[in-house]
Amino acid sequence: MRLLFFVLALIAAMPPVSLADDQTVPWKEVGGWRVAVDPTLDNGCFVLTSFDDDTIFRLGFNFRKKDNPLYILLGNPNWKSLEKGKHYPIELSFDQSKRTADARGLDLDGLKSLWIDFEDPDLIEEFAGKLSFRASFGGKQIVALGLKDSASAADELLACQKAVNDAVAKYPAPPQSKDPFEAKPGTQASDPFDL
Repeated sequence: MRLLFFVLALIAAMPPVSLADDQTVPWKEVGGWRVAVDPTLDNGCFVLTSFDDDTIFRLGFNFRKKDNPLYILLGNPNWKSLEKGKHYPIELSFDQSKRTADARGLDLDGLKSLWIDFEDPDLIEEFAGKLSFRASFGGKQIVALGLKDSASAADELLACQKAVNDAVAKYPAPPQSKDPFEAKPGTQASDPFDL
């Protein structure tokens, strides 16, 4: 119970954030994977790891997108020609299972990245049961990653999200006033004529 309250308190205290690791709420480290909560994605948990070639792999929940609540983020500082907002057709594979996806280019504080939305609820299970992940663009392999301890990371990802969901359900946000002229408690204006 204390842990849930702690997570809620951390989430409530967080300013608007980007996808950067230092601006998220840490949950746990497991087998080389960082598990954390991203308040900017409506408190979606994610797993994150980095590889020797500086590639970042992140898998998580994005509850701002109800139709596609799962995503994979791939980033690498060498991908300088990626364009923010541009769509890239990517071929992905977990071990031998292949799929195509529409990835969107991002620039996260200088880290060029690809964001891929998924509606497949089996994505986490697939991630947990596989040993490798590959992505190709234009017939050229852009990443080949080992998924060591992905089963443990997936279990902890689901445990994190369950705890966050339970905490949010127990302590819902107070209703927002519909009165645009209502004064905010505790705020003082330097202008004496300001409401």
